[in-house]
Amino acid sequence: MAHPTAPAAHSTDARLDQITQALRLMLETQQTHTEMLAKVIEAATPTGESALEVAMRSVALALRDQTNALVRVQETLGGLGVEIEAGVLRGMNAALGIDADASDPLTGRTGADAHPSLPSAPAGKR
Repeated sequence: MAHPTAPAAHSTDARLDQITQALRLMLETQQTHTEMLAKVIEAATPTGESALEVAMRSVALALRDQTNALVRVQETLGGLGVEIEAGVLRGMNAALGIDADASDPLTGRTGADAHPSLPSAPAGKR
């Protein structure tokens, strides 16, 4: 005759084995998660300059230098139109025989005031 507690003991041992195996799997999963989180924390912790930071800083410096150069070009070109206009008008004066220092017979004004649309030549070029 079979012992009445034998099947129950077998059943209890099987359940304990299942629980033990489940706990082992849970511990392995927790260990994997711990390793993954450690890698995430390591990646998120600044440890010096990354290649991206270096490249972005280089781009920012190049853009700053380019902007400064464009500002200087704009400043240089800002007065260029007026200088060209004055030179063209002085050339027209010379070609037409108009003396920029002569008085205007209609208004009586002399020099640059006599011909306000015609700028006078710089000193030494009259």
